[in-house]
Amino acid sequence: MTVRFVIALLSAALIAGTAALAWPDASAWPDASAWPDALGTPDAPDRPDADPSAPYTNSIGVPLPPDAAPPERQVFTSFKAEDRYLDMATSHYQVIGHDYALVNEPLVRMDRNYNLLPAAATRWEVSGDGLTWTFHLQPDLIFADGHPLTAFDFEDTFKRWADPATGFDLEWYYRSIRNWSEVVAAELPLDSLGVTALDDQTIAFATDEPTPYLPLILTFSWVTPTHLFEKYGPGWSTRPETLLGSGPFRLVEWSKLDRIVLAPNPHYRGPHKPFLEKVVSKLYNAAVPPPMLSSYEAGAVDQAVLTNQAEINRVKNDPVLRDQLVTYMAFSTTYLMMDTFRPPFDDLRVRQAFSHAIDTEALVMSALQGVAVPSVSMLPEGLPAANPRELAPVQRFDPVRARQLLAEAGYPDGRGFPRTVMWTRGTNLQGGQAPQAVQAMLKRHLNLDIGVQNTEAKLFMETMYEGNIAFAMIPYGYDYMDPSNLLGIWLSTGRHAWYDQRFESIMAEANRLIGDPARRIALYEEAERILVEDVAGVFLWHGQFNELWKPYLRTEALERNDRGGYAIRVDKHLNLSTTLYVTEDVVKDGAVEGRSQGFWDWLFGSGR
Repeated sequence: MTVRFVIALLSAALIAGTAALAWPDASAWPDASAWPDALGTPDAPDRPDADPSAPYTNSIGVPLPPDAAPPERQVFTSFKAEDRYLDMATSHYQVIGHDYALVNEPLVRMDRNYNLLPAAATRWEVSGDGLTWTFHLQPDLIFADGHPLTAFDFEDTFKRWADPATGFDLEWYYRSIRNWSEVVAAELPLDSLGVTALDDQTIAFATDEPTPYLPLILTFSWVTPTHLFEKYGPGWSTRPETLLGSGPFRLVEWSKLDRIVLAPNPHYRGPHKPFLEKVVSKLYNAAVPPPMLSSYEAGAVDQAVLTNQAEINRVKNDPVLRDQLVTYMAFSTTYLMMDTFRPPFDDLRVRQAFSHAIDTEALVMSALQGVAVPSVSMLPEGLPAANPRELAPVQRFDPVRARQLLAEAGYPDGRGFPRTVMWTRGTNLQGGQAPQAVQAMLKRHLNLDIGVQNTEAKLFMETMYEGNIAFAMIPYGYDYMDPSNLLGIWLSTGRHAWYDQRFESIMAEANRLIGDPARRIALYEEAERILVEDVAGVFLWHGQFNELWKPYLRTEALERNDRGGYAIRVDKHLNLSTTLYVTEDVVKDGAVEGRSQGFWDWLFGSGR
């Protein structure tokens, strides 16, 4: 191809389609002055010539794994919904995906087995009375503009979240911290919050009761640089020239409703340096999701979420795609709740009858095929203390026993049973075919005519907390990796009309027990058995996610962990993405396997 031909081709393309070209806005370009030379910028990546089998080294000096592709191929592309920020400074629910976990550093992170790892904090300990957790920061941490990262930045971050003037939408998550709820409610001053920087490298968190799971909660502790927030406000995280964070990656491009591009942060000094050279997020309007599956098949993205059963079935029947499907627990449980303080559900036999009348295997195979697995208890398999094999017989499907129990309770063949409506929340699976399937099973096996009322989520929750829902189908997903989270909603201080004194006592002991993790797990197992045997709820299914991942990708999150599951669900929050890399399988015979190249990529050799 001659230069004259290339110029002519370029000219023709420009004349014909200038309006269609998405040239980056200069205001979105990173400001080179924001990355001071004094901090040291690594040399360009190079592969040692002395040993052809040695790994490559990426642009920040990290040796790549032996099977890694060259640094220029270390690009990961996926879809994310557009939103306002890349930082949790004032909002959790207005951030894009979980990229804030890549550009900012928390105190601790988590490995694929859900063990805590140092991040900004190198170590931590709890006081003798179990009421104060102290975290010691790595002393040389900096933000990307060279400003020191100190414990005072963490203190400021937590106080901003607790400040009622902020209106932080995740404040409920941190209520185990001393005086948190009172500060949020403006009942106590901000300086009474149980978060205190003792010096530049030490921060302490106080609680009112011993809280063994507090470090797990603090995996959600991404720090905002105080000096940048004071200068730019929440918008500090929206532009490459101002988002000078402390995480493994830095923002280099944000084109609205187009894409976000992250690159390794050359000034990151923490322990989780990444392999990837680029993390590209193709942005879309959440109201109009893109065709993820077809984009994946075309090589436009490296990972895609399957959004419906038709897609899942097609992939499972495709001889190539089915080997790229990763299915994993969502750590959520959908169950039937009942008001056990009032008839008819105050009678254990009625609750047991309902539990034996529902065939969860059939429910999953029909209405929920591919997106759920049957549940026998509250804790999904893979979570600490989950014990599904032991609990499976308790609420097993047994329609003969179900009819017998209902008759013993005074409702033979369903006669005399009061009119009952099953509330559902929202328009997702709970508001679709699954409630109708449960309704049909209760009719078939107990001869009960149960109504179904689908209700807007806000009204549903308000009515439930007021105690005015007798029977409902409701989901609950985990917030942190501890059994106290999912079991805690069944306490008398929780959200359901059920009470058992033994359950309360056991949970109280487990929730405060520090220093004996095996004993804690045993207590939660005992508590869950009480929950299931007393049929506080009828447990229906645990949600599943289905995703496609290109076979040339490697990450610890895609490796089976000690519990037999995948850590991808946790990775969305806790950043095992720093272990992600592209293998040499991406390049075969000089071509890019499974990746498409557009004209501009081919012409300029820029790849993606």
